[in-house]
Amino acid sequence: MKIVVPEKLGVPGVVGIGLLLFCLSFYFGNIAPLRTELTSLENEKVQLAATAAALADAAHGADSARGAGTAKGLPSLTAAPELLMQLNSLAEKHGLVVERTSYQFKGKDGPPRLEISMPLKASYPSLRAYLRDAMALTTSASLDELTLQRSQASDPAVDAQVRLSYGFAATP
Repeated sequence: MKIVVPEKLGVPGVVGIGLLLFCLSFYFGNIAPLRTELTSLENEKVQLAATAAALADAAHGADSARGAGTAKGLPSLTAAPELLMQLNSLAEKHGLVVERTSYQFKGKDGPPRLEISMPLKASYPSLRAYLRDAMALTTSASLDELTLQRSQASDPAVDAQVRLSYGFAATP
């Protein structure tokens, strides 16, 4: 029995069907999974924005109740070693590779703060989870620098340079 479908379609029709099948497999293999990840990241963004707004409202209410500019609620400088141990345990929890950590205290011109710089290697979702948890350690945390780089586009791990700052209560 002779197949007559390719003869009716011709070479352009067969090439078109091949391209259509390739596009469908590419979409369902690459683009569709990324759409679900994008949706989950957008949901996380909405949740974080709502949490940030609630914390800002609570902080604004607390500042107006006790007077703005006071350092109540900030950890003391004696909590710095515990903070560093918590950052290290968070890195282990999220599977980050910490090559080295450098830190320095600053505070000659204002309230004391601890700046922590570290190069990290991890998957992007693990890095996001680590930074979310690291920022939640104290109310005075700030992300001062974040540089991301991949050696190849297909590499799942990113090389990140992170600088975090944590404020402390001034000691009298």
